[in-house]
Amino acid sequence: MLPPVTRDAQLINELYNVVLALAILTFLVVEGLLIYSIVRFRRRRADEMPEQVHGNRTLELVWTVVPAIVVAVIFALSVDTLGRMTARGTLSNPVAHVHAINDQEARRRVERAQPVDMVIEVIGRQWIWQYKYPGGDGVITNEELVVPANKNIRLDMTAADVIHAWWMPELGPMIYVNPGQMSYVWFNVPPGEYIGQCNVYCGVAHANMISRVKALPQAEFDEWYAKQAAATSTATRPGDPEAGKQLFMNSSCVACHYIEGTKAQGRVAPRELTHFATYPTIAQLDGFENNAENLARWLRDPQSVKPGTAMPNLNLKAQEIADLVAYLQTLK
Repeated sequence: MLPPVTRDAQLINELYNVVLALAILTFLVVEGLLIYSIVRFRRRRADEMPEQVHGNRTLELVWTVVPAIVVAVIFALSVDTLGRMTARGTLSNPVAHVHAINDQEARRRVERAQPVDMVIEVIGRQWIWQYKYPGGDGVITNEELVVPANKNIRLDMTAADVIHAWWMPELGPMIYVNPGQMSYVWFNVPPGEYIGQCNVYCGVAHANMISRVKALPQAEFDEWYAKQAAATSTATRPGDPEAGKQLFMNSSCVACHYIEGTKAQGRVAPRELTHFATYPTIAQLDGFENNAENLARWLRDPQSVKPGTAMPNLNLKAQEIADLVAYLQTLK
């Protein structure tokens, strides 16, 4: 198992070790008795008939009561672990970690559950996680969540399409992220990088829906955030095809799109991009000519160009759009 870095993950790890120990003990006892019975009561002569017996109340009570006690112990330990985890709430303030989006009372109980230093909005999409930061600067990232280390963080999560599940083994429990509902995760982590995986099958590129968290010291986080805020609205240089290629190949783009001879082997999008620059139109839209201006508009907000398209708004920064346009125009 990955080493736990939060209190919740430590509690889960301790419970897991107890259950694993009980499972190993049960396996050894059952298999030991099975092997003993095979050897002790094996047939020794061809004409030998086993002794006929009818029931054994003591034995039947043992194999009924002992498993019941084991299950009861696991249940009690599970309830105790849940009661000690972050933001579990109290009898006077029960906290639902998943509730309907419009349930305002449940939302208020969440707000009272645990003091936090930062709340980040998360949207699960096929097949990326998007993170919207507070502060009004328009900072949104895809796939990688950057947070200040040693701060209380809360993620307010929902899904835009199908059921997903946020799971970071080092940070704590798995939680479902459903369309039309809000889900919550609380954590406080030391500096480092952590990785997880969407834990519910969500479509053909499910395996590519990786969760990444990078925790930075406060000064480094502030510097990172300032750069992100500055890059949101204006490109700082002309588009770079090589930078665009690196961005494309190391993002969720490869989950849906196919470019021959590269790691982009997705088969979700209706057209290959191998010769994208030779196509007369973008997104098979009549009159939407394939040029740099229209391509930038498409990457900025696909839904405004073609409502209902499966391509999500990735909230790309201006520089990222410029780099992607430069790269895609080299595909001839």
